[in-house]
Amino acid sequence: MTISIRSASVDDIPSIKRILSQYILETELVDENIDQFIVADDGRKIVGCGYLDTSQQIIELRSLAVLPGWKNKGIGRMLFEYLKAGAERMTERLYVRTTSGRFFEKMGFTVLDYSQKPVIWQDCAECDKMDVCLQVPMLLELRLC
Repeated sequence: MTISIRSASVDDIPSIKRILSQYILETELVDENIDQFIVADDGRKIVGCGYLDTSQQIIELRSLAVLPGWKNKGIGRMLFEYLKAGAERMTERLYVRTTSGRFFEKMGFTVLDYSQKPVIWQDCAECDKMDVCLQVPMLLELRLC
């Protein structure tokens, strides 16, 4: 199995949305952020994706997902390492909101106090599901390159 990590193209949008929808992740922002997405490609199909959101005051890792049948093969780590390398050129802190806390802890992230969530993420402060949200806020301290 050879997996390549590459920048996403407009042609990848349906595959990215399909992957994200399997985890009930937002697909609305894929079209407008396609130039920021990366994908994991096995030569026949897209098996994973993710991107760095640089539109806020923080750098956030978003939409990191791998097709269920391709999990536990190191693809999530490959995508993460690629995005982390990009983040290290921009910031000393990389944030994520996730329901996959164990994966991100393995990648070196630490859990933030839940009370920081609406302070760091304005969209959380405005969300009507804030009190029942399962996304855990996490932080990875980076070294700038």
